Amino acid sequence: MIHGTSIASGAGCLSAQRAAGLFLVLIALAVSIADAAGQPFGPACSEILLLVVLVTIALAISKTAGGISSLIGLFFIGTTLWVAPRPLIALFTGDQEVFTLLFGQMAAPRGAELSHLLAFWDAGVAGLFGGYFLFFRPIRPNWRPLSNAAGLFLRRSFIWVWVIVAVLLPILAHKRAAQFAEGGYLALYLNQADSSFSILPILGYLIPALYAFAVIIGDKKYSRAMIAAVLGYVLCGIFFGRRMELGTWILVALWHATTIKGKTIRAGRLIAGFALTAYGFQWVETLRSQSDLANQMLLFFFSSQGVIFMIPALSFELPSPPLHTVLGSLLSMRHFYRLLGIGSVGTANLLDYISSQSAPDLFAGGNGLSSTGYLDVFYLCGRFMIPYAVVCVFIGFLLHRWESAAMRNRIALFFLCVSLPLLFFVQRSSIFTVTSQVVYLAVFMAGLWVLNLLVNLFKFTQTPNEVFGLGGASLSA
Repeated sequence: MIHGTSIASGAGCLSAQRAAGLFLVLIALAVSIADAAGQPFGPACSEILLLVVLVTIALAISKTAGGISSLIGLFFIGTTLWVAPRPLIALFTGDQEVFTLLFGQMAAPRGAELSHLLAFWDAGVAGLFGGYFLFFRPIRPNWRPLSNAAGLFLRRSFIWVWVIVAVLLPILAHKRAAQFAEGGYLALYLNQADSSFSILPILGYLIPALYAFAVIIGDKKYSRAMIAAVLGYVLCGIFFGRRMELGTWILVALWHATTIKGKTIRAGRLIAGFALTAYGFQWVETLRSQSDLANQMLLFFFSSQGVIFMIPALSFELPSPPLHTVLGSLLSMRHFYRLLGIGSVGTANLLDYISSQSAPDLFAGGNGLSSTGYLDVFYLCGRFMIPYAVVCVFIGFLLHRWESAAMRNRIALFFLCVSLPLLFFVQRSSIFTVTSQVVYLAVFMAGLWVLNLLVNLFKFTQTPNEVFGLGGASLSA
């Protein structure tokens, strides 16, 4: 059974969150206007401002049900991991060398360039979190019971998807084992950039779908089957040096425990758990890269993850990308572009464009950089700071509305659940990872619904209403 989270109903908590949202929005607008006017805040001031933004967000999250393990809390963890490390290191140590990135060509912003980079992050982060909290309302779960027809459709869909996953997982494991045997962890790493068509990436869509089905069905049998599939997928990643699968599902598990099960997770345990996880992740990296960083594991982990902060600086030095590249960052159309002969592998989206333009030889060899959803928004806004800040505010508002809708509507809940693994990582990837998950799974679900109707049509013992899902007794989720 789905459980709701406990809701902090005090007026003080609510007003504090909205006050934080207003403060953050004002910061985003002030920073973007100053930058657009050619009078950006200096680097030191911008670093302090980012610290103020992070502290304000943390205080607002502390007043939110679920705290750091809520949806917005886990999103904030990503911000502190991928955006905050380098500017905070510079702020507290004065070391400007952290603002250097070499990937084919060097990005080393200083002075006005560094001010622009910091303004980009100050406006984006403050805008998104400000938009989330500006019109904040407590989220009260209120799901209606499932009908018999809807419950039957979900259970059938779960079984069909689980069978597909059970077939594909051993194939994926065999493929990765063969790559590892041939070239070790380096071969596995380079294969992540492989753009050739394969049916195996469908697992990235179907595993979250199994999770969403299990949440809505609310039956322990289906939950256990889902957990088995997720564990198989995660272990297939861990054994072959891929950390993202494990990190993704750790965050999903935390959200599930807080939001779906209504459990309280102590901050001390969370911090200790994250520290151990970070250490383990960096240990995997040392194996993969064959480096010796045993005495500085955590420092190098945060430093390496914080490279996302520098990606916009690298992109600012490149020519403006083609229109189809920007559109490809909103929805994955790599294979569609290839079919139509549009562009190339290196211009399918901003993520690939930055890597291919910065280091063509490295990109051709399978190496690449991550990107960030903030950069997609920036280019979508024509690289103008004020519209960029406004759109970030709007996206934060939409995120809260989506989360609120998911607490009332099972369709919104389904798509939130299937998007969670990628939503938590959109700050170090691209918007198309989330939108593709929603759009392509919506098409897949439509196909399952048609298949379900065809199966019902051949069951002559059912009534016409049951065949077309128009009636039936209630089935509690």
